[in-house]
Amino acid sequence: MAVYDLEEQEQLSALKAWWGKYGNIISTGATVVAIGVIAWTAWSRYQGSQSENASVLYAEAFRAAQANDVPKLQQLANQLTKDYPGHLQAALATLLSARADVEKNDGKAARVKLEWITANVKDPLIKDVARLRLAAVLLDDKLLDEALTQANAGTTKEYAGRFAEMRGDVLIEQGKTEDAKAAFKQALEKYSEGGEFASLKNVVQTKLEALGGN
Repeated sequence: MAVYDLEEQEQLSALKAWWGKYGNIISTGATVVAIGVIAWTAWSRYQGSQSENASVLYAEAFRAAQANDVPKLQQLANQLTKDYPGHLQAALATLLSARADVEKNDGKAARVKLEWITANVKDPLIKDVARLRLAAVLLDDKLLDEALTQANAGTTKEYAGRFAEMRGDVLIEQGKTEDAKAAFKQALEKYSEGGEFASLKNVVQTKLEALGGN
């Protein structure tokens, strides 16, 4: 099963936009690790002791993911969703856990976790990251109608291009060439506006040309 397309870029983009809402600046060169350390420390002060505990657990989950310690990662993600379901750290740990499921070809387990995020997390940026990854997992598993539903569910302007591209990918698998062309053209329009995913414009252009579009 293929790994998530542009997974880290999507999550980093969401974190940048989310953190910006609270008046904090994250440099364009910041890494996911730096965000994990800086953002959660500051966010814990904003939320209080519960968020501080959630931040500690997330930091452990992140280190487990980096070390490829899947059992520990999944245990920590489960603990976060159980004890701190309303905290962003729970969603991010669950994203990491779902990625581990995908890497071991367990799409069903990944879907359960991503669906939990879409159902329980309020932040629209993180929800959209989960929707994109869920669409990718469903596409890999050939659950095309469900994948298209997720690809149509995006709500944030930051990910409009990514959702349009995902729709195109699903529509190709459904044999709907003209609809796929339209989706890729929409993605090109969004990527042409700039933003985190502007570099994908050439990739989508290649997909469009492969379908006989321009």
